[in-house]
Amino acid sequence: MPHYQRNIRLVLFLVLPILGFLLGWSLSQKNSEQGPSVTVKVESPSASETITEPQIKITKRNIKPRDVDLSLFWETWNAMDESFLHQDKLKVPQQIYGAIKGLISSLEDPYTVFMTPEETRKFEESISGEFEGIGAEIGIRDEQLLIVTPLKGSPAELAGVRAGDRIFKIDAQTTQGISIEKAVTLIRGPKGEKVVLSVLREGEKNPIDITIVRDNIVVKSLEWEMQDDVAIMRVSQFGTDLVAEFQEAVSQILLQNPRGIILDLRNNGGGLLDACVRVASEFLDQQVIVRTKGRKFGESGDIMSGRNGAFINTPVVVLINEGSASASEIFAGAIQDHARGLVLGETSFGKGSVQNVIPLSDGSSLKVTIAEWLTPSGRSINEKGITPDEIITMTPADREEGRDPVLTRALDIVGTDEMKSILMERGAGSPEELEESSSEEIQEEE
Repeated sequence: MPHYQRNIRLVLFLVLPILGFLLGWSLSQKNSEQGPSVTVKVESPSASETITEPQIKITKRNIKPRDVDLSLFWETWNAMDESFLHQDKLKVPQQIYGAIKGLISSLEDPYTVFMTPEETRKFEESISGEFEGIGAEIGIRDEQLLIVTPLKGSPAELAGVRAGDRIFKIDAQTTQGISIEKAVTLIRGPKGEKVVLSVLREGEKNPIDITIVRDNIVVKSLEWEMQDDVAIMRVSQFGTDLVAEFQEAVSQILLQNPRGIILDLRNNGGGLLDACVRVASEFLDQQVIVRTKGRKFGESGDIMSGRNGAFINTPVVVLINEGSASASEIFAGAIQDHARGLVLGETSFGKGSVQNVIPLSDGSSLKVTIAEWLTPSGRSINEKGITPDEIITMTPADREEGRDPVLTRALDIVGTDEMKSILMERGAGSPEELEESSSEEIQEEE
């Protein structure tokens, strides 16, 4: 063979691998830059309300995890495939989904779930603000499915469902080990059809069967009224329509020069983080509303209020109860930590974790906990909730006779010298002190 041919082969042998490596690296960089845009979503206790944050980018990894031996899994798969009697029930997609759900359930986090394409579709429908069902926020506490709150005027409320009811059966199907998404699927259904919830209620010895007729649920975000020169604003959820409704109400309230604002967030199960921030910006002037603490870069930080809000100097009292969750707790925690107003009522639900919904290749999705919410001073909301400045409990007798001791106390104290004295005694740290306390807590937990 001539020398020049040997030289050409030698050059090709050396250069081609390098060119291949550079080409592959270039493509991988391009794919990384154009990775799928995923919305970080913070779940309220039910799957029907979702808090969203600005989008972040996630690069999908298709590589196998290191140091994970799946031989036992495939050994089991093959044994089942060869030995199982009912071969017609061996359906690969369902088997794969079942295996994935088993993997996720091993984390024992009720808010981290795998959703099939159909479950993903229903989940996306549920956050639109209009759906057919019973109108109740549900959650999981101590591994038990429970009612966080029935929505005002909903079929659930009209049928007698109450916040705190523990659901142990849905149409005679036990809820043991059920996920929130599965429960939502069972409870929802076409308008006019019935669903029976068997619930355990505090103070009742025996289970209660509640029959509810499903209906079209449209959630009204805001109602307000003037009483004793005080604006009472009832926010049922931080939904997509709230900001516009709130701004319209603000302009009308300002004309009446109120001596105070009462923001009623009782039985408010959550909503959009952006809506929460926009509303909080009417009361807080360029201050931290909430902090996030995650494990990755970009998942920890502060979310600030805007400036020049309409109610910056107006006394405010926030009402919460065990049905107040997620965005409601964020708002109440910010008002409390900055000594901007008083919080009255009952300790809130305690939903303070952040979920990221990651779309998967076949239309399914993974909703995974990536961070937790902290109040401006660094207090964790998750599983602890917000403790009011004054704990005032609504008794069954209060409900039956139409009394509202929480609202009565709020009307009595808002804008008074007593309220000013309490806020001065409690006080809020300077921005630097809040920043330092939060940083110290995060470092200690890490």
